Formats: sequence, C-alpha cells, structure tokens
Amino acid sequence: MKLAYVALLATSLAFWACSDDESSSTSPKDEKPTSSSDNGAEKFDCTTESGVVVVYPKGGESFKIGATIKVVYGADESLAGPQFVFKYRANDEDPGTELINESAGEKNPDGKTCYEQEVKLDASLGVKASNEAFIQVVPYSKTNKLGKSGKFTVTE
Repeated sequence: MKLAYVALLATSLAFWACSDDESSSTSPKDEKPTSSSDNGAEKFDCTTESGVVVVYPKGGESFKIGATIKVVYGADESLAGPQFVFKYRANDEDPGTELINESAGEKNPDGKTCYEQEVKLDASLGVKASNEAFIQVVPYSKTNKLGKSGKFTVTE
C-alpha cells in the first residue's frame, strides 16, 4: 500500500513539474503576427514611457511591393487625442511616403498595450524597392516622439 502512495506522489510531482514548464514556454514576444484574425499584438512588448515604440516589423523581414503589413506599435499616454501618420521610408535619407491618407491608429494609448495598423506597400503612393526600408509611426500632436520599425527589405 505504501508503494502505491509513493508512486502516486511521484506521478503527481512529475505532472506538476511538467505542467509548470509547459506553461512558461510561450511563444516569443517578437513573433510575427500570422493573420488578421490572430491578435499578434499580444505577442509583443509595447511598453513605453516616452513616445512611440514600433515592434513589428522588427527588422530582417522581406515584403513585396503591394503587400499588406500589420504594423504593431505602442504609444505613451501623452499622445492621446489626434492619431498617427504611418510612413514608409526606403532608407534614412528618404523623406517618407504616407501609407494612409488620413490619421489612423489608437486615440487613447496607455503606454502598455500593443496596437495594430494594417498598411499597404502601394507603389502608386511612391513605395519603392529597398534593402533598408522601415516604417515610421508619427504622432500628430508631438511629431518628435515618433517611432521606427526595424529595417526590412522590399522587393518588386
């Protein structure tokens, strides 16, 4: 009988140890959002106390002209009110192309939550191929608090 209790205790401990490990092995925070129905923003850390942080594209990705990108960003509370401009820049010297014709994005950011905004790399807007492209998210109210994505490649 004692052997049965020892076996039960050992099994319980093994199960507890495995389930604890499994719960801590979540997907990485920098994983790419996979679809519009999948809230990929939950997989990133968008915490910021000053300005805008752009966490996706994180850099190193490759997109084709015409692709739609889900930009993931966060913004601090001081940027509440007027929304944001989403700009494509082919490189650091490029002044940028607005990807949406009107303000977009979260009106009441909290400095903790990730927000998503779909943008299209539309050639008719001036998007061109580049190995050093990035997205800027620029707040209307305080343009000096803009955030930039990592650099990515855009092909034709």
